[in-house]
Amino acid sequence: MRPLTRVPSILICVETSTSWGRRITAGILEYARDHGPWHVHIEPLGPDEPLRKPEGVRLDGIIARVGSAALGDELRATGLPVVNVSSIRLPGYDFPRVIGSLEGTSRMAADLFRSRGFTHFGYVGNPDKDYVQTQFHAFEQVLGERGFACQFFNQLDRHAELIAWLKKLPKPVALLCWGPSVGRRVIDACLFAGISVPNDVAVLGSDYDELLSEASYPPQSGVRFAGEQIGGLAASILDGLMRGRRPERNHVEVDPLGVVEKLSTDTLAVPDKRMADVIRYILGHAHEPISVDDVLKANPMARRSLERRFRKMFGCSVSEQIRRLRINQARLLLAATNEPITLIAEKCGFASYTYLSRVFREATGLSPREFRSRSRAVALAPSTACRPSRAGSSRD
Repeated sequence: MRPLTRVPSILICVETSTSWGRRITAGILEYARDHGPWHVHIEPLGPDEPLRKPEGVRLDGIIARVGSAALGDELRATGLPVVNVSSIRLPGYDFPRVIGSLEGTSRMAADLFRSRGFTHFGYVGNPDKDYVQTQFHAFEQVLGERGFACQFFNQLDRHAELIAWLKKLPKPVALLCWGPSVGRRVIDACLFAGISVPNDVAVLGSDYDELLSEASYPPQSGVRFAGEQIGGLAASILDGLMRGRRPERNHVEVDPLGVVEKLSTDTLAVPDKRMADVIRYILGHAHEPISVDDVLKANPMARRSLERRFRKMFGCSVSEQIRRLRINQARLLLAATNEPITLIAEKCGFASYTYLSRVFREATGLSPREFRSRSRAVALAPSTACRPSRAGSSRD
């Protein structure tokens, strides 16, 4: 592998007006701190803006949201290594790509909605975007596997039609929206039409934005995008490309971290009062060391009747539902905090670190420690033997 004899200059072309781009950029910078040094230039381009390279700088590589053929052509013309972090599919442009898993987002959304008892579903997004179509079809497929259908509203520029569509939907209904901006439009339309959010319409964004998701009322729930990990993996691939090594895979998809729950989904769509009491107890106590026996103590009934009625209503067993809630919280805490994993196990209701580790690996394919490392963008560098030391690096 070709060694780097000077500090590389890297250009990041990712919009930073949303937490999506800021998280990716943070992951790249974290990789640079851990495996650099790199000299990083940030150009917050939108998907249709022309490439702007810093003057007087010799670039070595680029990480970009390649959202148009025009930008793709400009990047290709540079002759530099490029890694793409856009979900937009552009035929003919084979830059290595690292993106969030739309199928993984769809499964987390379906799990959340089913845990609240919903049986009616919809999706709202811009049909002109191929990645929106991809996510809708993934959501539709996940629901179809569980015996449910999903309606698609695709006229975002028509407020009156959105209101009419929302009024016609069977209630209560759960909606997955492409991002918090789309979710905001849905919530605004519901408020205008006198439709209760979340009791009649539960709204979940396909990404959680710390600013935009909190700006609406009620605040939006969202799937936590693994932007730091995507940025770190993209940086790792670029590091290898700059050293003359092609990546093992040209396309990598990263699962989201979990669901951040806010008021927009804080409801139950459960006509069976006994099962409503059961799920309400589980939601309130899953992060304590409870078992099915504790559920039965709080809601006395025959164990077989509980399991049968619960599975019919929510599509899983009582134990599976408790584990899902605990794993979701563990994923978020591992990614967002520096708390010891033993403490996280306790906070999430696991009896021990060993039990958390076993269940977590079954659910994610990773140990808690591996998941934390990847979510923090601490990707393995392509090579440490040929990297210049920080003290002895030559600089331009």
